[in-house]
Amino acid sequence: MQFVELNKDEFSDFLNAHPLKDFVQTAEMEEIGKLNHHKSYYVGIKQNNKIIAATRVMLQKGRFGYFCYAPRGLLVDYKDKKVLTFFVKELSKYLKAKKGYKLVIEPNILYKERDIDGNIVKDGFDNSEIVNTLISLGFKHEGFTKGMDTSKQVRWIFVLPLKDKTEELIWNEMRSNTRNLIRKAEKIGIKIQELSYEELPRFKKITEETGNRRNFHDRDLVYYQKMYKLFAPKNEVKFLLASLSIKQYLKYLEEEKKQEENKLKELETIASDSKNAKNNIKNCKNLIESYNQKIKEAKKIEEEDGDIIDLAASMFIIYNHEIIYLFSGNIDKYMKFNAQYLIQWYMIKYGLKHDIYRYNFYGISGIFDKNDKDYGVYEFKRNFNGHVEEYIGSFSLPLSLLYKFKNIIKK
Repeated sequence: MQFVELNKDEFSDFLNAHPLKDFVQTAEMEEIGKLNHHKSYYVGIKQNNKIIAATRVMLQKGRFGYFCYAPRGLLVDYKDKKVLTFFVKELSKYLKAKKGYKLVIEPNILYKERDIDGNIVKDGFDNSEIVNTLISLGFKHEGFTKGMDTSKQVRWIFVLPLKDKTEELIWNEMRSNTRNLIRKAEKIGIKIQELSYEELPRFKKITEETGNRRNFHDRDLVYYQKMYKLFAPKNEVKFLLASLSIKQYLKYLEEEKKQEENKLKELETIASDSKNAKNNIKNCKNLIESYNQKIKEAKKIEEEDGDIIDLAASMFIIYNHEIIYLFSGNIDKYMKFNAQYLIQWYMIKYGLKHDIYRYNFYGISGIFDKNDKDYGVYEFKRNFNGHVEEYIGSFSLPLSLLYKFKNIIKK
């Protein structure tokens, strides 16, 4: 076996054929790293002139040298201890020579099989041994963490399998309330469109508003533009926007109100003293009043914001037969329209049409307590059906004696 530097083409060919490939490992993402002044290196192991393991490593300058990070790496058979041991040993020497002080990896390996409720599946897969192997090689496991930590790759995700399924089956397996919200969004005239490069500021405006409201740092517009340029030519990224014509919405409300008014006239014509008849009349009047209120609110929106209003937006990566729901945002004052449900349904249907194997709703907290502050994120994704997946987590390997000494002093 021989440890070697690889060129981008060599690495990309190996990555594209590897079962553990992930879009964050791609050479395209090196260009994203450059936005933060990160430098990437491509290395691997060859045996008989054939690559058998590889990784992309990003280096970021810090106080003690360079922080080294292999996102969703390494690309290696973790059960082949001989190859893994050789790779870690040689990679450590390589990074030390570049003044690396710490290596962090977050392998694309699931920990234990889980169901829709996050419970461990009896007799399901269990990769605990891989965790133990990495620890034996000097890595420190950062723990089986829970919560939403945007500084790392997500450890908990929610996934809806699409392979060999039909649109009808997916639809029927959703919660009934989810189907109702999608139907309503379609009925009132919400439209989903794929944004062009020039339209990305509309996407950014929504994610920025969401970030300010929920107190998280949104990406710069330059990031979204760069992702578009890198992945759109291969149809591997989509920026979707949900919008609504208030004129069309008002037309819908007026038509629904008219139907209820006609129904009320019929009920009053044949009215009896029965309790059921009185209840029907009362319900009709309540609905008419509800439509009047909605019409009033819609006219106010049109007066303040114009006819076409942007409600919500989402960014999706399409890679390795998978759709990844990466970023999203909603305009707070328009949350009641539930536009995100229609965006998800649009992309689920896209996945079914294009033979995508799985729909990755991406990050959840891994805390399945209804009182948890992030439970709503999990519940939204769970409404579409699917199951929970848990990665083995983050592992760090000290490379510098100075860094080890600093940690001792800190303790």
